[in-house]
Amino acid sequence: MKNANREIYKNRLLEMRSRLMRVVPNIEEAIREDIQPPGEVSSVSTHPADHAVTLDGNLAAAENEAEILEQVEQALERMEKGSYGVCQRCGDEIDPHRLRAIPYASHCVRCAGELENEGAE
Repeated sequence: MKNANREIYKNRLLEMRSRLMRVVPNIEEAIREDIQPPGEVSSVSTHPADHAVTLDGNLAAAENEAEILEQVEQALERMEKGSYGVCQRCGDEIDPHRLRAIPYASHCVRCAGELENEGAE
């Protein structure tokens, strides 16, 4: 991978990490607030099912964002080791179009598809 492209991807990853490090704690705080019984903030009562839906949504968002943060961290580690942009499964170079779309990708499109299919079985 060319050094210019490497710097572009590194900057994108660092920006993603910075954003995620701000977002994940906010989501976690919202979850803590959702776990506590809702107080009487207004005269309109909240149905327990509405509360559960909000909690489920916040939990899913937190898990997703935390997982992406971990993948970003791993991509930055691969960058430091010199293995960024190389499929962790087959060793082929990851298509630059894929890295532009998903800068933390650790697998080429073919291997990612195969892994997804294996997980579905």
